[in-house]
Amino acid sequence: MRKSASLRRKKLSREQPKHLDTCSVTLTYKHTDGNVFAEMSLGGIRQTAGGKILQTELLNDSSTVIWPAFLMIKRSGGADMIRTKTSNTLALATLGVVVAAAGPLAAKERLNFAYGYPNTSAIGIAVDDYAATLTERSNGEIDVTGFPMTLLSLPETNAGVRDGLADVGFVLTPYFAAEYSTNLFLHEMNLLINLAENPTGKEPLAFTGAMLEYTFNDCPECMAEFKAQNQVFTGGGVTPLYNLLCKDVKITSVEQLKGKRLRAGGAGFVRFAEHFGAQGVRLPVNEVYEALDQGILDCAMLSAPELTNYNLHEVVTDITLGVPGGAFAGVASANVNADRWKAMSDEDRKLMLWGGSNMTAGVTWGFYSDDTKAIQNAKDKGINIFQPEPELSAAVKEFVNQDLQTVSALFKETYGVDRATEIAADFPALLEKWYGLVADIESKEQLQELYWDQVISKIDPATYGQ
Repeated sequence: MRKSASLRRKKLSREQPKHLDTCSVTLTYKHTDGNVFAEMSLGGIRQTAGGKILQTELLNDSSTVIWPAFLMIKRSGGADMIRTKTSNTLALATLGVVVAAAGPLAAKERLNFAYGYPNTSAIGIAVDDYAATLTERSNGEIDVTGFPMTLLSLPETNAGVRDGLADVGFVLTPYFAAEYSTNLFLHEMNLLINLAENPTGKEPLAFTGAMLEYTFNDCPECMAEFKAQNQVFTGGGVTPLYNLLCKDVKITSVEQLKGKRLRAGGAGFVRFAEHFGAQGVRLPVNEVYEALDQGILDCAMLSAPELTNYNLHEVVTDITLGVPGGAFAGVASANVNADRWKAMSDEDRKLMLWGGSNMTAGVTWGFYSDDTKAIQNAKDKGINIFQPEPELSAAVKEFVNQDLQTVSALFKETYGVDRATEIAADFPALLEKWYGLVADIESKEQLQELYWDQVISKIDPATYGQ
C-alpha cells in the first residue's frame, strides 16, 4: 500500500503568534491497485516552533488532540514539499505524520525521544528525568519530548533513529546482531555476574559501568557500528538478574527444564536453553504477554520488573529466581541521530553526554530498585516464587564457565568479531574494578555521578561522534 497526504496552508491572522500555523490534512491510504481503503481528514494542526523539527498536534473536528506529531517543513520554489512516514505498527487513529517547514525558535534544540516501553516503567521514568534535567541544565535551550511505545516500537527504533524519524532512541543492540556484532559480544559477557564471589545484588550496576568504560574507551569497533547506523552512543543500562517467569510450569531442577519453550532476549540465552534441552525462542519483550497467554511459551527469561512494565503478572503463575541469571546488557539507552548531533554546538553535545550519564543511571538504578518491589508484588498477587535446587544452581554456573570459553570463537567465526578473544580476556578485570566502585552506591544520583566522573565526563564533545 502507499500513503499520500495533501496539505493546504491557511493564512495567519494578525493576532496569531508568527510561530503558529494552521493547516488541514487529508491522509489517504490506498492499496497497490489504487483503490482507497481508508481516509482521514484532520484539521487545526497546532505547531510549536523548535528549530528544524516542529512538534505539532493533530486535532479532530472537535479540537481534541488525538496525536502528537512532528512536522519538518522544506521550501522548494515557493511550494511546500510534503512527505509522510508512519510506523506500520501504529493504528490509523494514532497516526504519526512527518511533513516539511521552518519557523522561529522556542528552544534551540527540540528533540523527540522514542522508546518502546510504557511511560510508567523504569525506562519511561528515566526518559522523563532525562528530558527535565536537560531542559534545566540548558536553561531551556534543549527541549526533549518522550514518545513511549508510539513513535517507534522496540524493533523499529534502530532504523528510526538512523533515518531521523526520532532524534534520540532507546536501542536494544541484541535485536540487531548483524549491525552490532561487537556490542552484542560485550552484552554476551553478562553471564560473568553469575560468578561473582561475594554477590551483593549490585552486580548489574557494576556491569553497566564496565560496559560504559569499555565501549567509550576501548572498543573502536563498537563506535564504528554506531557510526554505520548514523547514531551516536551516549549511554547504556543493564537490567537486574534474569529469572524464569512461567505460566503453569514449575522449574526448580535440571530435568524440569528439558523440552520447555523459553523466551530468549539474546544469543546467549538461546545457548542456555539449548544446553539444558529446552528451546530458546527469540521474541521482543512486548510480545511475551501474548506468547505466554496463548501457550506459545512456557516461560520467559526476563528480569522481575517486566512483570509490572508489561503486566506479565496477569499471566505468570510461577517464578524461579536466579535462573538463568545474567542480565540484559545490550542497551544503548540514549542514542542520538548523528546528523542532529553534528549540527549541535560543543556545549550542547556536552549536555547531551551528561544526559546520557543521567539516562544510564536512571535506567539501571530504576530496574535495580524495582526488582525487589516486583518480586514482592508477585507474591502479593499469589504468584509462586521458587528457588532453584542446588543441582540446578551448580549446573547454571557450569554452563557459564563453559560458555565463556566458547563464545569468543563463536563470535569470531559467525559475526566476524576479530578481537573477541582479547575482549573476553580484558573484560573480567574491568568488571571486578567496578564491583568495588559501586559497593557504596545508595542512590540514582550517586550512580549518575559515578558514571559521569569515571567515564563520560572525559569524552571530548568537540570530536566525539564526528
